[in-house]
Amino acid sequence: MHPSRVAALLAPLALAAGIAPARAAQAAPELLWTVGGFSAPESVVYDRARDRYYVSNMATRGDGATPRDGFISRLDGHGNIIELKWITGLENPKGLALANGRLYAGDDDALVEMDLEQAAIVARHAPADGGPAQFNDATADGAGNVYVFSRRLDTVFRLGKDGFQPWVKVDPDTTGKFNGVRADGDRLLLGSWQVPGPQGEQLGHLTTIDLATGAIGRIGNAPIGHIDGIEPDGRGGWVVTDFTPGRLLRIGPDGSVEPLLTLSIGTADLHYLPDRQLLLLPMLRDDHLRAYRWAPAAD
Repeated sequence: MHPSRVAALLAPLALAAGIAPARAAQAAPELLWTVGGFSAPESVVYDRARDRYYVSNMATRGDGATPRDGFISRLDGHGNIIELKWITGLENPKGLALANGRLYAGDDDALVEMDLEQAAIVARHAPADGGPAQFNDATADGAGNVYVFSRRLDTVFRLGKDGFQPWVKVDPDTTGKFNGVRADGDRLLLGSWQVPGPQGEQLGHLTTIDLATGAIGRIGNAPIGHIDGIEPDGRGGWVVTDFTPGRLLRIGPDGSVEPLLTLSIGTADLHYLPDRQLLLLPMLRDDHLRAYRWAPAAD
Protein backbone atom coordinates (compact mmCIF):
# COMPACT_ATOMS: atom_id res chain seq x y z
CA MET A 1 0.00 0.00 0.00
CA HIS A 2 1.25 3.54 -0.82
CA PRO A 3 2.69 5.37 2.22
CA SER A 4 0.29 8.30 1.79
CA ARG A 5 -2.66 5.85 1.93
CA VAL A 6 -1.28 4.30 5.11
CA ALA A 7 -0.94 7.74 6.69
CA ALA A 8 -4.52 8.60 5.76
CA LEU A 9 -5.80 5.42 7.40
CA LEU A 10 -3.76 5.89 10.56
CA ALA A 11 -4.57 9.59 11.07
CA PRO A 12 -8.10 9.05 12.53
CA LEU A 13 -6.72 6.42 14.92
CA ALA A 14 -4.01 8.79 16.09
CA LEU A 15 -6.53 11.55 16.72
CA ALA A 16 -8.80 9.17 18.62
CA ALA A 17 -5.87 8.22 20.81
CA GLY A 18 -5.06 11.86 21.52
CA ILE A 19 -1.88 11.82 19.43
CA ALA A 20 -1.34 14.94 17.31
CA PRO A 21 -0.45 14.19 13.68
CA ALA A 22 3.12 15.00 12.71
CA ARG A 23 3.68 18.44 11.19
CA ALA A 24 4.63 18.30 7.50
CA ALA A 25 8.24 19.33 6.92
CA GLN A 26 8.74 22.55 5.00
CA ALA A 27 10.51 22.22 1.68
CA ALA A 28 13.67 24.24 1.10
CA PRO A 29 13.17 27.23 -1.25
CA GLU A 30 14.63 26.77 -4.74
CA LEU A 31 16.81 29.58 -6.07
CA LEU A 32 15.49 30.95 -9.39
CA TRP A 33 17.59 34.03 -10.08
CA THR A 34 19.87 36.64 -8.57
CA VAL A 35 20.33 40.23 -9.69
CA GLY A 36 23.11 42.49 -8.38
CA GLY A 37 24.30 46.05 -8.66
CA PHE A 38 22.26 47.53 -5.81
CA SER A 39 23.57 49.65 -2.93
CA ALA A 40 22.44 48.18 0.41
CA PRO A 41 19.00 46.95 -0.81
CA GLU A 42 16.64 46.74 2.16
CA SER A 43 13.13 46.07 0.85
CA VAL A 44 11.30 44.93 -2.28
CA VAL A 45 7.65 45.15 -3.31
CA TYR A 46 5.74 44.02 -6.42
CA ASP A 47 3.42 46.33 -8.36
CA ARG A 48 0.87 44.04 -10.05
CA ALA A 49 -0.78 46.83 -12.02
CA ARG A 50 2.49 47.66 -13.79
CA ASP A 51 4.29 44.30 -13.50
CA ARG A 52 7.22 46.02 -11.81
CA TYR A 53 9.35 45.44 -8.73
CA TYR A 54 10.60 48.33 -6.61
CA VAL A 55 13.70 47.99 -4.42
CA SER A 56 14.80 50.44 -1.72
CA ASN A 57 18.54 51.17 -1.54
CA MET A 58 19.99 52.65 1.65
CA ALA A 59 23.31 53.47 -0.12
CA THR A 60 25.83 54.92 2.37
CA ARG A 61 24.79 54.58 6.01
CA GLY A 62 26.16 55.08 9.50
CA ASP A 63 28.87 57.56 10.44
CA GLY A 64 30.06 59.55 7.45
CA ALA A 65 27.06 58.63 5.27
CA THR A 66 26.25 60.94 2.38
CA PRO A 67 22.99 62.81 3.11
CA ARG A 68 20.02 61.79 0.94
CA ASP A 69 21.88 59.41 -1.34
CA GLY A 70 19.25 56.70 -0.82
CA PHE A 71 17.15 55.71 -3.83
CA ILE A 72 14.51 53.40 -5.29
CA SER A 73 15.28 50.98 -8.14
CA ARG A 74 12.69 49.84 -10.69
CA LEU A 75 12.79 46.30 -12.15
CA ASP A 76 10.67 44.58 -14.76
CA GLY A 77 8.51 41.56 -13.99
CA HIS A 78 11.42 39.20 -14.70
CA GLY A 79 13.77 40.87 -12.25
CA ASN A 80 15.81 42.89 -14.75
CA ILE A 81 16.81 46.38 -13.63
CA ILE A 82 15.09 49.02 -15.77
CA GLU A 83 16.45 52.00 -13.87
CA LEU A 84 18.81 51.63 -10.91
CA LYS A 85 18.33 55.15 -9.52
CA TRP A 86 14.70 55.61 -10.46
CA ILE A 87 13.64 57.84 -7.54
CA THR A 88 16.40 59.61 -5.63
CA GLY A 89 16.75 61.97 -2.67
CA LEU A 90 15.91 59.63 0.20
CA GLU A 91 18.03 59.17 3.34
CA ASN A 92 18.11 55.43 4.13
CA PRO A 93 14.87 54.07 2.64
CA LYS A 94 13.83 50.77 4.12
CA GLY A 95 10.40 49.13 4.14
CA LEU A 96 8.18 49.72 1.09
CA ALA A 97 4.40 49.72 0.72
CA LEU A 98 2.05 50.31 -2.21
CA ALA A 99 -1.30 52.01 -1.59
CA ASN A 100 -3.58 54.59 -3.18
CA GLY A 101 -1.54 54.53 -6.39
CA ARG A 102 1.55 55.67 -4.48
CA LEU A 103 4.75 54.08 -3.23
CA TYR A 104 5.72 54.66 0.43
CA ALA A 105 9.06 54.12 2.16
CA GLY A 106 9.92 54.16 5.85
CA ASP A 107 12.97 56.43 6.20
CA ASP A 108 15.12 57.88 8.96
CA ASP A 109 13.36 61.25 8.94
CA ALA A 110 9.89 60.56 7.56
CA LEU A 111 7.44 58.31 5.76
CA VAL A 112 8.27 59.21 2.17
CA GLU A 113 5.39 59.27 -0.34
CA MET A 114 6.25 58.87 -4.04
CA ASP A 115 4.23 59.31 -7.21
CA LEU A 116 4.69 56.31 -9.52
CA GLU A 117 3.89 58.16 -12.75
CA GLN A 118 6.14 61.13 -12.02
CA ALA A 119 8.83 58.95 -10.38
CA ALA A 120 9.19 61.65 -7.75
CA ILE A 121 8.83 62.31 -4.02
CA VAL A 122 5.60 64.21 -3.37
CA ALA A 123 5.45 64.28 0.46
CA ARG A 124 7.43 63.53 3.59
CA HIS A 125 5.25 62.63 6.59
CA ALA A 126 7.10 63.25 9.88
CA PRO A 127 6.24 63.38 13.60
CA ALA A 128 4.77 66.73 14.69
CA ASP A 129 7.53 67.36 17.25
CA GLY A 130 10.09 67.81 14.50
CA GLY A 131 12.42 65.09 15.78
CA PRO A 132 13.81 62.25 13.66
CA ALA A 133 11.17 59.66 12.92
CA GLN A 134 13.47 56.62 12.97
CA PHE A 135 11.00 54.74 10.79
CA ASN A 136 11.87 51.37 9.29
CA ASP A 137 9.30 49.11 7.67
CA ALA A 138 6.05 50.33 6.07
CA THR A 139 2.81 48.52 5.28
CA ALA A 140 -0.72 49.27 4.06
CA ASP A 141 -4.03 47.73 5.07
CA GLY A 142 -6.96 46.89 2.78
CA ALA A 143 -8.48 50.35 3.27
CA GLY A 144 -5.32 52.12 2.07
CA ASN A 145 -4.06 53.25 5.48
CA VAL A 146 -0.25 53.18 5.71
CA TYR A 147 1.58 52.27 8.94
CA VAL A 148 5.12 52.86 10.20
CA PHE A 149 6.74 52.50 13.63
CA SER A 150 8.89 55.20 15.22
CA ARG A 151 11.70 53.71 17.28
CA ARG A 152 12.30 57.07 18.94
CA LEU A 153 8.70 57.53 20.07
CA ASP A 154 7.77 53.82 20.48
CA THR A 155 4.64 54.63 18.51
CA VAL A 156 2.93 53.23 15.43
CA PHE A 157 1.91 56.07 13.11
CA ARG A 158 -0.91 55.83 10.57
CA LEU A 159 -1.38 57.80 7.37
CA GLY A 160 -5.09 57.80 6.51
CA LYS A 161 -8.03 60.02 5.66
CA ASP A 162 -7.34 62.14 8.75
CA GLY A 163 -3.72 62.72 7.79
CA PHE A 164 -0.56 61.44 9.43
CA GLN A 165 -1.18 60.74 13.12
CA PRO A 166 0.18 58.73 16.07
CA TRP A 167 -1.98 55.62 16.30
CA VAL A 168 -0.81 53.15 19.00
CA LYS A 169 1.97 53.61 21.55
CA VAL A 170 3.64 50.39 22.78
CA ASP A 171 5.74 49.39 25.78
CA PRO A 172 9.14 48.32 24.39
CA ASP A 173 9.93 46.51 27.64
CA THR A 174 7.15 44.07 26.67
CA THR A 175 7.27 44.04 22.88
CA GLY A 176 10.76 45.28 22.05
CA LYS A 177 11.32 47.96 19.41
CA PHE A 178 9.84 46.89 16.10
CA ASN A 179 11.61 46.48 12.79
CA GLY A 180 9.17 44.51 10.60
CA VAL A 181 5.59 45.76 10.15
CA ARG A 182 2.94 43.97 8.06
CA ALA A 183 -0.83 44.40 7.72
CA ASP A 184 -2.49 40.97 7.69
CA GLY A 185 -6.28 40.97 7.41
CA ASP A 186 -7.80 42.75 10.41
CA ARG A 187 -4.57 43.14 12.35
CA LEU A 188 -1.06 44.48 12.15
CA LEU A 189 1.92 42.18 12.71
CA LEU A 190 5.10 43.71 14.13
CA GLY A 191 8.43 41.96 14.61
CA SER A 192 11.06 43.06 17.11
CA TRP A 193 14.80 42.32 17.29
CA GLN A 194 15.22 42.05 21.05
CA VAL A 195 13.01 42.25 24.12
CA PRO A 196 14.28 43.18 27.61
CA GLY A 197 13.81 40.56 30.32
CA PRO A 198 14.80 39.73 33.90
CA GLN A 199 17.39 37.25 32.61
CA GLY A 200 18.71 39.67 29.98
CA GLU A 201 17.76 40.38 26.39
CA GLN A 202 15.62 37.83 24.57
CA LEU A 203 15.23 37.49 20.82
CA GLY A 204 12.31 39.32 19.25
CA HIS A 205 8.83 37.94 18.65
CA LEU A 206 5.70 38.78 16.63
CA THR A 207 3.31 41.27 18.20
CA THR A 208 -0.23 41.85 16.90
CA ILE A 209 -2.33 45.02 16.97
CA ASP A 210 -6.03 44.85 16.14
CA LEU A 211 -6.78 47.39 13.40
CA ALA A 212 -10.25 48.18 14.77
CA THR A 213 -9.54 48.38 18.51
CA GLY A 214 -5.77 48.84 18.86
CA ALA A 215 -5.64 45.84 21.22
CA ILE A 216 -2.15 44.33 21.49
CA GLY A 217 -1.45 40.58 21.40
CA ARG A 218 1.27 38.13 20.43
CA ILE A 219 1.83 35.16 18.09
CA GLY A 220 3.06 32.21 20.16
CA ASN A 221 5.32 32.44 23.21
CA ALA A 222 8.79 31.49 21.98
CA PRO A 223 11.45 34.05 20.98
CA ILE A 224 12.05 34.04 17.21
CA GLY A 225 15.02 36.17 16.16
CA HIS A 226 16.07 39.57 14.85
CA ILE A 227 12.88 39.94 12.83
CA ASP A 228 13.13 42.12 9.75
CA GLY A 229 10.59 41.23 7.04
CA ILE A 230 7.20 39.59 7.67
CA GLU A 231 5.02 38.14 4.92
CA PRO A 232 1.81 36.01 5.08
CA ASP A 233 2.39 32.65 3.41
CA GLY A 234 -1.18 32.19 2.16
CA ARG A 235 -1.84 29.26 4.53
CA GLY A 236 -2.30 31.03 7.85
CA GLY A 237 1.39 31.28 8.70
CA TRP A 238 4.17 33.70 7.82
CA VAL A 239 7.66 33.78 6.37
CA VAL A 240 10.06 36.10 8.20
CA THR A 241 13.70 37.06 7.89
CA ASP A 242 16.08 36.87 10.86
CA PHE A 243 18.50 39.62 9.84
CA THR A 244 21.67 38.96 11.86
CA PRO A 245 22.21 35.23 11.27
CA GLY A 246 20.67 35.58 7.81
CA ARG A 247 17.91 33.04 8.38
CA LEU A 248 14.64 32.64 6.52
CA LEU A 249 11.98 31.20 8.84
CA ARG A 250 8.45 29.95 8.53
CA ILE A 251 6.20 30.80 11.50
CA GLY A 252 3.16 28.57 11.93
CA PRO A 253 -0.27 29.88 13.02
CA ASP A 254 0.54 28.65 16.55
CA GLY A 255 3.86 30.51 16.65
CA SER A 256 6.00 27.47 15.87
CA VAL A 257 9.29 28.29 14.15
CA GLU A 258 10.88 26.28 11.34
CA PRO A 259 14.07 27.35 9.53
CA LEU A 260 13.92 27.31 5.73
CA LEU A 261 17.29 28.78 4.69
CA THR A 262 20.42 30.24 6.22
CA LEU A 263 22.09 32.81 3.99
CA SER A 264 24.21 35.69 5.33
CA ILE A 265 23.94 38.63 7.69
CA GLY A 266 21.79 41.30 6.11
CA THR A 267 18.94 39.11 4.84
CA ALA A 268 16.42 41.95 4.89
CA ASP A 269 12.78 42.84 4.19
CA LEU A 270 11.40 40.04 2.01
CA HIS A 271 8.34 39.96 -0.25
CA TYR A 272 6.21 36.85 -0.92
CA LEU A 273 3.69 36.25 -3.71
CA PRO A 274 1.68 33.14 -2.67
CA ASP A 275 -0.10 32.81 -6.03
CA ARG A 276 3.28 32.61 -7.79
CA GLN A 277 5.07 30.74 -4.99
CA LEU A 278 7.72 33.44 -5.32
CA LEU A 279 9.96 34.66 -2.49
CA LEU A 280 12.11 37.76 -2.99
CA LEU A 281 15.00 38.39 -0.59
CA PRO A 282 17.05 41.60 -0.57
CA MET A 283 20.59 40.88 0.63
CA LEU A 284 21.54 44.22 2.17
CA ARG A 285 25.23 43.59 2.75
CA ASP A 286 25.74 41.64 -0.48
CA ASP A 287 24.07 44.27 -2.72
CA HIS A 288 21.84 41.85 -4.57
CA LEU A 289 18.28 40.52 -4.75
CA ARG A 290 17.44 36.82 -4.78
CA ALA A 291 14.26 35.13 -6.00
CA TYR A 292 13.20 31.68 -4.82
CA ARG A 293 10.38 29.27 -5.62
CA TRP A 294 8.66 28.09 -2.41
CA ALA A 295 5.27 27.02 -1.13
CA PRO A 296 4.38 26.21 2.50
CA ALA A 297 3.48 22.70 3.53
CA ALA A 298 0.19 22.16 5.33
CA ASP A 299 0.26 22.45 9.12
